[in-house]
Amino acid sequence: MALEIDGLAVLCAIAEAPEAFPAIRSDVTKAAHALVTKQLKAKTLDLPGLRAVREALGPQPLALIVDGLKDAEVKALATRLDKHHPDLKDAPAVTHRRHLMALAGTLAPVSAPAVKPKAKAPARPRAGAKPAANTAAKSAAGPAAEPAAASPDGPTAASAGAPADALASAAMAARPPRRPRQQD
Repeated sequence: MALEIDGLAVLCAIAEAPEAFPAIRSDVTKAAHALVTKQLKAKTLDLPGLRAVREALGPQPLALIVDGLKDAEVKALATRLDKHHPDLKDAPAVTHRRHLMALAGTLAPVSAPAVKPKAKAPARPRAGAKPAANTAAKSAAGPAAEPAAASPDGPTAASAGAPADALASAAMAARPPRRPRQQD
């Protein structure tokens, strides 16, 4: 039965005594590049993870590894970490690399744009609605639901800009309840 070795401990030992391993110097470089590249491509890598990689390696080695990535890989990583940046989708590869390194430093990602609430269109009566239903709704609502007579000054505030047949329904005259505002 084979025992597993602690790979990180072995790599630390190789790093602490490189003179003991002169034949594998180029292999260590390739392995280090491959391991950091794999970490950068990981789907679970987030902004704190990227900053931890930069802190562990330093800015210069990370920049060299990012420079060795394909343009598409750098673009995917930069847009995943800063989803709402307006210029990243159409920017050249050098911009993606610079932005990724800035994010690894202290640059904060662009926050999501504020969502504007969409105004709902007023409900319209159905084409197949029966006039008897409108009469029943008016009588149930009482005289307040009756459309106001036209005054000599023009249409009333309740009927301004609305067709006269839409106001015949008590349901159309009622306003929907106000929704509480969302706080940022």
